[in-house]
Amino acid sequence: MTVYDYINLKSSIDTEFSTLQNQTEDSIAAALRMDDSATTVLDDQLNDQMIKGFDVLFAEYNRTRGNPAAMNLSLVQGELGSGYDIYIINQSGVIVYTTYPPEQGEDFRSIPYFYSYLTTVRQSQGFFPDRVVRDIADGRFMKYAYEPTPDHQYIMELGYSPSDLNTTYLRLDDMSNIARSVSFNPFIVNYQVFDTLGRTTEDNILPDNTTEADIKQVIALQTTLQTMNPVNHTETRYLFVNLKNPRYGSDMSRIVELTYDTGRVQDELNHLLFVHLVFGCCALVIGCLLAYIFSRRMTRPIENIAHDADIIAGGNFEHRIGTTDAREFVTLEKSINTMVDSLKSAIQRLDDEEIFHRDLIDQLPVGIFLKKSETGTYVFWNRASEEIFERPAKEVIGKRDEEIFTPAMAEQIRKEDSDALASRVEIRYKKITSKTRGERVIHMIIVPIYDSKRSVRYMLGIAEDVTDEAVTIKRDLIFSITRSDILDQLAVIMTYLERAQLKTTHEEMQMFFDKTIGSVESIKNQIAYERALQNPGVIAPRWQSVNQAFAEAIQMLPEHEVDITTGVGDLEIFADPLLPRIFFSLLSLSFRHGGAALSTIRMTTHQSHDSLILVYEDDSGGIPAGEKERIFEFGYSEDNMVSLFLIRELLGFTGIAIAETGEPGQGVRFEIVVPKGRYRNKK
Repeated sequence: MTVYDYINLKSSIDTEFSTLQNQTEDSIAAALRMDDSATTVLDDQLNDQMIKGFDVLFAEYNRTRGNPAAMNLSLVQGELGSGYDIYIINQSGVIVYTTYPPEQGEDFRSIPYFYSYLTTVRQSQGFFPDRVVRDIADGRFMKYAYEPTPDHQYIMELGYSPSDLNTTYLRLDDMSNIARSVSFNPFIVNYQVFDTLGRTTEDNILPDNTTEADIKQVIALQTTLQTMNPVNHTETRYLFVNLKNPRYGSDMSRIVELTYDTGRVQDELNHLLFVHLVFGCCALVIGCLLAYIFSRRMTRPIENIAHDADIIAGGNFEHRIGTTDAREFVTLEKSINTMVDSLKSAIQRLDDEEIFHRDLIDQLPVGIFLKKSETGTYVFWNRASEEIFERPAKEVIGKRDEEIFTPAMAEQIRKEDSDALASRVEIRYKKITSKTRGERVIHMIIVPIYDSKRSVRYMLGIAEDVTDEAVTIKRDLIFSITRSDILDQLAVIMTYLERAQLKTTHEEMQMFFDKTIGSVESIKNQIAYERALQNPGVIAPRWQSVNQAFAEAIQMLPEHEVDITTGVGDLEIFADPLLPRIFFSLLSLSFRHGGAALSTIRMTTHQSHDSLILVYEDDSGGIPAGEKERIFEFGYSEDNMVSLFLIRELLGFTGIAIAETGEPGQGVRFEIVVPKGRYRNKK
């Protein structure tokens, strides 16, 4: 009831303040519009006199044949009488001639809306009266009117300020009407009225910079602006009263600055809050005392039940909930005891299932390991992982990669985890050195495990030793490449033999038979090379001379006239023993892809950071830009291409990469990137 009463009274005070504020601002706006209507009537009474003044002014204009520079404005001013000022405005909105020196050179482009009005006047014809406004220079009230020249190059402007005009308009000053409206609102502590030039209507001066900026914003948006000052407990509202009349150039709109004292409202609310807090606190104290007395009697059995529940929660499922005298808790006691029995059975089943799953995973023939994503510590390491990595589980569980492996291997594992997080799964082959079995090839799968909030909780790793499978793959690759090349050479031999049968002379037939010798010799060299690789011992990578491997590849080629050169010096690289076969496949690619236009093949090398780049290039037609990556894909079946997929796989066994970087139309260019530690100069 206390809170409701306070909220209700606060709402009433806020409503009263808002209502009084709206009434005051509506009254001010109505007073300004009433004053504007009265001054409009007075302004229009001077129009006939201004029209007669333009007759005198244009008589002088016609006398000079439309040359404002030759007009005698002082003479015209004398004929018009006291209180008149003459202004001549050019196309740019600048006062170029006037009888009032302080406004000589005044540029109306600084007032966009008024310059737009003057442009309309200049392009029209006839008499255009304006309102009585205050002169910026001396604060006089002036009646202005405009007429364009017949050639529409200038605007003739008359300003008229009779002796009684200031007295009349000061009597109609907005401030007296506004003061009466403000006096009915006790929350207003200050007010000011500004025109659309940002000057006060009372003394025609500019306000401080902050107020001037706020007024400019109100004029630009033509809406009411509200600012707060928490330090002084005031609220300032800039009320925009739109008095713009499209008939006149001057905008008579007003901006009324009203400063409200919000401290009075807050003081009332603070007093109200204090009174309600006192009553509220008394009610709370009495209520708490009564609640304590009754609750002690009711909660004592609950405390006993909670004590027994804590014992059970600590793991003692044999403990039972004690009986109480309160009949209301008998059902609760039975329910809790039943729940404890069910929990004990469920936990036993979970323990049995966990043991079963752990033993099942532990017996899998592939390595399974799990580590927390947040800390990086291992929480599971099965027997297969112990055999593959030769590290018992007790040395791994609870430790991070940095505590188990070398810094280089720990950094590599960190990168694998990062890649797995980015792609949801990471699959790769990696090589490790076994203490008992030497270098091994491991197939790794790294998968992030997410929790119910889609946050990574674990990193799951699956590892399998595929060294023997890798050896089998290499042999299959050897047989596949050799079989393909032999078939190609046999096709060449059959073509030459068929052509020889069509010749009639012994010399012509002999020429084709001689050409088959090169293909037969190539087949012989390839079969011999394949037989040399039958020994399982040569499958392991080793240091090889690039020059020698390239020379062996050239020997497997049939007879040709292509200029083949190397410039690699005494370079050796640690690569698969199939390196000569790889070079031979690149040479075959050049011969088959280049055709008769092929004349030069060369092998060069250069350093790039820590890597060595072997560059193989020829002067054939090159590879199209859209095919540079596709040629390495499995199953690429261009008739004039060898299987570059096999080449990339063979090089990849030792961490060597290959890419085609040539320009289409300028030849094939393969860059073979050998990483640091995989190359050296022969000693």
